[in-house]
Amino acid sequence: MSYNGARQAARVTVRFACAVLSVWLLLIAGATAQPRALAQVGSIPGPATLLEADERWLITGAGTSVRVIDLSHVDGPAVVGAYDFAEAVLGLALDGDSAYVANSHDGLHRLALSTSANPTLAGSSPTRGQAAGVATSGAHVFVADNSLGFDVVQKTEELTRVGEYLTDGFPRGVDAIGDLVLVADAPGGLIVVDTSTPQSPTVIGRVSLGNDPITGIVVPHSEPGDATTTLAGVMSRITGLQVADISDPGSPTITSVVATQRPPRSVAMHGRLLYAVSEGRLETFDLRDPAQPTLVAAQTVSEGARAVAVNDSLVFVGSPDDLVIFQRPQ
Repeated sequence: MSYNGARQAARVTVRFACAVLSVWLLLIAGATAQPRALAQVGSIPGPATLLEADERWLITGAGTSVRVIDLSHVDGPAVVGAYDFAEAVLGLALDGDSAYVANSHDGLHRLALSTSANPTLAGSSPTRGQAAGVATSGAHVFVADNSLGFDVVQKTEELTRVGEYLTDGFPRGVDAIGDLVLVADAPGGLIVVDTSTPQSPTVIGRVSLGNDPITGIVVPHSEPGDATTTLAGVMSRITGLQVADISDPGSPTITSVVATQRPPRSVAMHGRLLYAVSEGRLETFDLRDPAQPTLVAAQTVSEGARAVAVNDSLVFVGSPDDLVIFQRPQ
């Protein structure tokens, strides 16, 4: 072989070796980029099948009871009170030192929260049917009815119903961003309702999920009532979990399917992170690219886990047996 031929062969060999090395480095990087586990920081015994959290309070629901947990307690989160209702607790929302409870056929109730005494009833509003979900934003509370739509209730001392939205479907969940109320409507899909005139809510956008029955809707609550929120989590019976772009409320769109390992039972959002709890597993997805949700954390939890909530620093997972608290991934 000539000198030039040998040099050419050597170059080919080096290039091949570099290519092989690059592939191995990519494989190693992929193998090591596994979702991390979350650090458990505490637990509280007792059933917690519904959860709602902010920086000060965590409220849990199970059956007909609500428990109040003070997150600012010097010794860590501590149960400071409870309240028992006559009907089942089907939805929870927080607003300052008030908790709002969707109480099935007994309508909407407001509880005043305190660290020194059990919560006290601080207002009620009857609903037209079965109160199945609740959200709060600004001066109003929105109470989803299992078959009629939702009521708009003003946060006056007596709680005053000032408007209503009627639907042809069956609301399966409700959440709110500023004056916009997002309704999980079966079979209508995701419906966006403008309540800037609370006496006459108006549908301004919708996206159908076809034959896939929608089961829930959630928006980030890191900034309560933040009208700049542009993403929502949509749960449905067949697909599981999807991301909706609501930056244009008049034309919401589904941007991606979130590849949870098991069908999600409950979902929460905080900023760009989405949390899904399923049978035995808590998964955290980064929505930096809404078209490609990325799994960034995965945690083994109770097989009975069925509720998740989050605040600025903690993630809460509830089951019929206990409440487990994790450090939130940053």
